[in-house]
This record gives sequence, structure tokens and C-alpha cells, in this order.
Amino acid sequence: MAGTAFVGAVPVTRRGAWAGAAVCRAGARNAAVARRAAALKMAISEGERIPFQGSFMVLGQDDMSVEKLFKDRKVAVVAIPGAFTGTCFKQHVPAFVANADKLKAQGVDEVVCIAVNDPFVMSEFGKALGAEGKVTMLADGDASFAKRVGLTKDTGAFGGLRSARYSMLVSNGVVVKLNVDAGGLDKSQAEILLEQLGESMDPLEKYCRDAPEADECRVYED
Repeated sequence: MAGTAFVGAVPVTRRGAWAGAAVCRAGARNAAVARRAAALKMAISEGERIPFQGSFMVLGQDDMSVEKLFKDRKVAVVAIPGAFTGTCFKQHVPAFVANADKLKAQGVDEVVCIAVNDPFVMSEFGKALGAEGKVTMLADGDASFAKRVGLTKDTGAFGGLRSARYSMLVSNGVVVKLNVDAGGLDKSQAEILLEQLGESMDPLEKYCRDAPEADECRVYED
């Protein structure tokens, strides 16, 4: 019978088979969208507190606990899918290294780079970028931090579960600004976080940054 395929003893027209395949593809796309939406819903949001659990590995040093990193401090975070990957190595993190002094001049205590890599790789990554004294390289080796904040990326056979690409400003453990990239590098650039940092400062803090010798900004000791 022309234009007809047989599955077992049941005839199926090619048009019907194509329609069925289209439905399957649409279902797969919808499922993928649903998974991404669920992951986004689980992700930490601005105004929420970082879970003070776990630690990061730093080559040649004691592990840095999450609590020690964020408690009573203002921290600028750049998180990447992997050290030495194209965008991370050539564009994303170098901009944070270049702007580290500007970020610190606006009240940031530390700038850190987090990736799901081992501490040896992160150490070499920092050396290659000239990050010493500017950006601290933190290894989230088992992706535990990425999972706790709900910002993960499954790269499959390429590299397994990694961190999503994002930048974040954290003040005393609370997320003040969060910029998550959906695909390429479009929201989490250092320049954007630097601008947001200025916007997030209260008027007196901003005034004292520009005029530290003003009477209102002096700290008097007994």
C-alpha cells in the first residue's frame, strides 16, 4: 500500500508517523524547559542567605569554610563552569582580575572565583591570569556549593555537573545582587557587577567612599 508503513500488523501512514515523531520532539522540548524552570525555581535569589555549610579547597591552605568566607564580609563572586575553558579563561575571569581593585575600592572585602575543579587546577588557573592578590581561586570540587545555592549546569559526558556561570554580590551572607547567564556571557560581566555595587551602596557609604576625611566618615577611638 503506497504511503503506508506497517508496525506489526497495524498500518501507519507516513504522515501519521511524522506527526507522532513531532509530538515526541515537542514533548522532549517541553520536558527540558520544565527541568530548566524547576532548576531556576530552586536557585537562590537576591535577598536570601547563603547556606553556611561546607567549604572550598585552596591549594596550600586550610579549607575555606563557606561561613568564614561570607560572614560579616562583603564578597564579590564570579562562578564559572570550568577553569581554562574558552570564555572563562579569555573573557570572563580576566575582567574580574582587571577590576578587582575597583571592586575593593567600593567596599568589597574579597573577590573570589568558584569552579567545580580541583585545587591544583584552580591554582594554575589563577597563576595564568595573574590573579594573585586580586581574585582568590576557590575549588568546589564536588559541586556541593553549586548544588546548595541551586546554580548548577549539567554538561553530561563533557564534564559532568558543573557550576552555572554567574556573578554575585554577597553582604554578610545575604545575596545582594545575582546575575546568572542563560547561555553565553551576557549578564555576569565584572563591569555589570561593579555598576551594581555602586547602586547598592547606601548614600552615606557612597559619600564616605568619595570623601573619607569628612567628619561624618571619621571613626573616633577612645
